[in-house]
Amino acid sequence: MWLVKYIFSSLFFFSTLFCSTDPKLLAKLQPYVVSIKSRSIVAAYGDVSPSAGTGFIVDVKNGYIFSNAHVAAGNKVIAEYLATLSSGKEISLKLIYSDPTADIAIFQGDLRDLGLTDDLPLSREPVQIGTNVLIIGKNENRHFSTQTGVVANPNEIEGHLPQHAMRISLNMQGGGSGSMVYDVASGKVIGIIFASNMATSAFAIPIAYGMDMLEALTANKEPQRFSLGAILGYCSLDDLIKYYSFPESVAAEYAKKYPDSFHRALKVQTIMPDTPAEGVLEVGDCILQINGQEIGPNLYMLDKIVNDLGAANKKAELLVVRYGKKIKLSIVPYNMSERQVKRMVVFGGATFFEADDVMIRRSGLKGKNRVLITNARLGSGFIEKLPMFPGTNHALICVEKLGDYDIFTLDDVIKAIPSLMKRGRFTIAFRNYGIKIGYDEKVTFNQGRSVEEINVFEQDGAAEEFRFDNKEHKWTVNRLAS
Repeated sequence: MWLVKYIFSSLFFFSTLFCSTDPKLLAKLQPYVVSIKSRSIVAAYGDVSPSAGTGFIVDVKNGYIFSNAHVAAGNKVIAEYLATLSSGKEISLKLIYSDPTADIAIFQGDLRDLGLTDDLPLSREPVQIGTNVLIIGKNENRHFSTQTGVVANPNEIEGHLPQHAMRISLNMQGGGSGSMVYDVASGKVIGIIFASNMATSAFAIPIAYGMDMLEALTANKEPQRFSLGAILGYCSLDDLIKYYSFPESVAAEYAKKYPDSFHRALKVQTIMPDTPAEGVLEVGDCILQINGQEIGPNLYMLDKIVNDLGAANKKAELLVVRYGKKIKLSIVPYNMSERQVKRMVVFGGATFFEADDVMIRRSGLKGKNRVLITNARLGSGFIEKLPMFPGTNHALICVEKLGDYDIFTLDDVIKAIPSLMKRGRFTIAFRNYGIKIGYDEKVTFNQGRSVEEINVFEQDGAAEEFRFDNKEHKWTVNRLAS
């Protein structure tokens, strides 16, 4: 009987906790929430299709809105963006910044008609397990849906490239990406939703990442993202001791200092090719300190320090444990923003671009050849000949030659186009970093050089170069050949 009473009382407690959201609080927050939709025109990689998500206003005066980089599709697409405000009015948005690693984008729109005078309070304070949170967004693609949840773990790592995240017990569905995570007790925004398992958990980025970007913009600076080039993850202290000769005394001290780390520490999972970390850090290294600052499980703190060091052109001085030994290492951070997609060339129905860090991470690409094709239009000569993923118009190939032209950069592609267009028939030499399925339905992962024959017709359209203007925050187009 006592068990039934316990269960009943527990259910009553949690139902009270999650169903007593203050209507006045919702009314206060709702004007800051926007629903975002986009229509892509050209994409370096990913789909050219409409998408939807959520955003929230963080700077009323300048019209800045936070959302996710994947809602904006980052710098890899040419798109138009529209936002539906709480009043129902629809406005155009301009993409101001999309982070190369953290899943955050900043839009700008005309917010003068909303009548807002104050900005939402944002918090850099460490998030605690058990924090009660409120989320308002386009959950299930329905405007201004509300969810409540609890922070289950403030220290997670999620995303294509490593980013600090918090896991929230919450039922978040499609369209909720970009929603604010509002700490009910403190009255401040602590995170941005970017992913979920569509059932019991959602993942959010600490709002501190966005606050750093906002500070740069308000100081009339372009936000930057510096990196060491290491992909980090968590490893249990027990496994570090068993497999990596991690000193038990150091592990015990670490666990005592960071009781909310779930007995985990930051470990190097892999090294990005052609980055400063290559040849310095090793897979399996456990990072303890950077420039004298202990990191613990806090990846955001590491990212913040690396960013500040990179902006000041200073070295990162690391203390790592490598197979039982403490080692000091020096690395000069590199600017990830400089490797974002800022140019695309559309030719013969295929989109050519130079690899960014996401594509380098997916392919392991290294060396001088940097031009990729991942998208080709249906019906084009490229899609007929290139090894596409089954049932799609997507591939992942590195172009090495077009006809007799060696291809290293987009400038090489542009140089080759007039002659190739005039001929109409040429070869393409490439390496396939995706998959190929043969006639016997066996999957091939061979990355050796391949050659195919390509036909380009007038119906494929004119060749065009697209460039992103950092000052105007828009794409410009230049017709190359007809």
